[in-house]
Amino acid sequence: MSGRLVSRLARGRVYYGWYIVAVVLAGGIPRTGLNGSFFGIFLKPLAEEFGWTRAEVAMAVTIGTLMAAGMGFYLGRVLDKFGPRWMMAGGFAILAGSYFGLAFVNSLVAFYIVYSIGRAMMQSATGHTLMYALVSKWFVRRRATAISAATLGGYLGGILLAPLTQGIIDNFSWRHAYVFFGVLTILMAVIPAVVLLRRIPEDLGLLPDGDAGTAKDSEPSSSSASEAQAAPVAAQTATSERASLTLRDALHTPAFYMLTLMVMVTSVAMTGITFHMVPHFTDVGISNTAAATTISLLTVGSMVSVFGWGFLADRTSAKLMLMTALVLLEIGAALVANSTTEWGAYASSAIFGVGMAGYLVLSEVVWADFFGRKHLGSIRGVTMVFQLAGNASGSLIAAFMFDVSGSYDGAFKMILVLYAVSFTVLLIARRPKTPAGMLANNDVG
Repeated sequence: MSGRLVSRLARGRVYYGWYIVAVVLAGGIPRTGLNGSFFGIFLKPLAEEFGWTRAEVAMAVTIGTLMAAGMGFYLGRVLDKFGPRWMMAGGFAILAGSYFGLAFVNSLVAFYIVYSIGRAMMQSATGHTLMYALVSKWFVRRRATAISAATLGGYLGGILLAPLTQGIIDNFSWRHAYVFFGVLTILMAVIPAVVLLRRIPEDLGLLPDGDAGTAKDSEPSSSSASEAQAAPVAAQTATSERASLTLRDALHTPAFYMLTLMVMVTSVAMTGITFHMVPHFTDVGISNTAAATTISLLTVGSMVSVFGWGFLADRTSAKLMLMTALVLLEIGAALVANSTTEWGAYASSAIFGVGMAGYLVLSEVVWADFFGRKHLGSIRGVTMVFQLAGNASGSLIAAFMFDVSGSYDGAFKMILVLYAVSFTVLLIARRPKTPAGMLANNDVG
């Protein structure tokens, strides 16, 4: 039944890659329950009910993130070879089970086990690194726009579910909130993934971006060469895609290590902000409701800007736009650190959200632009280890610094330095040269 539906959709007027985008978008909504911003909503209720310190609660995030990092090597190769369908559907099913399990935990050890399993699935099999790598396999010319659309699920989840989650916690309990996320995950993520996800457009006889022709027509011809002269952007993209680097090739380029350092350092800084923004605002006297609202405003800032980032990146330089996003993250983090009023919190979180949208979209575009789409899952699977190590350490380091000093001041200063480092590394990174013979060994996918 699923196969017949997919075949019918693939022959329809809408390019099937947009159905892939829709599944990624829908799955991003229930994933938000275990992301950094929502962790801030659950942090105080958990700490207050059980008497745990913030560092003890944050340790669950670290464990789960490190588990996800260990899975990255394997899952990236699975995505490239077998496709996303069962990997992501299974990941979403385990995520749903973790949500239900969290509703019944009564000890720190049980919380660590259940939360870390869910967090590992949220950041690996269903994580944005591999989800956006999947989208990159279906699009070339419109890659930034497609990834921008795919990110909307996380933003919609933040806007709609942050106040709803706070309301469920205030009127019922944090346990009921986790049950809600479990049900939502089954309906919005597990079922669509099983039915619709597929590996690459060529498997359905299609070309990336829904271009005319079939997968058999993917090799360039004299006529396509003349068309490329009339469309230099498309020609440049086609050349880049023919030159997809293997994981082994990528490991021999300076760019691989520089981009890996950039995403790792940025992950430390970003999770330091997103995980502790809400508790920081309440610590300086802002109400719980207003602090939770900053998550929605961060998400609004991201959502209203994400297509602008994609539009500009598709028409200019993705690397240049990514550098711009890092500057906005620096500014937003500085404003978050110094905001003591509700309006200051609202404005700083929205600015940070604009920068975060640009970073999340454009970092994936830059990886694909530098290394091509064929082996992107394997390459990003390896780099995901270091990226998630940054995610794991960022929230924990900030929590420990708070527990020691009673303030987030030191943590925020560290975060500002890290964003400056990330910008500098990206500035000097250069796209790898094509290995000898790569153009002669051109396989799509």
